[in-house]
Amino acid sequence: MASETGRMSVSVTADKQEKLDLIAQNLDRSRNWLVNQAIDQYLDLYEWQTKKIQERLDIASEENAIFHSSQDVDNIIEKFK
Repeated sequence: MASETGRMSVSVTADKQEKLDLIAQNLDRSRNWLVNQAIDQYLDLYEWQTKKIQERLDIASEENAIFHSSQDVDNIIEKFK
């Protein structure tokens, strides 16, 4: 059976490794598990951000898109202060 995982090597400072080890120990998990969780969260966030940016670009590209000047935006912000 072929493995569904790949191997990679990452270098971190000793301080970061100590912090990761402490967190892993507190969670009763391995450092590998912790790093994979962090990577999963980063990838999910990146995918979400990319999707939202593309949605906004699509809206801005529409023929009836409305744009506001920086002064308009400043005036709106001032209303909430």
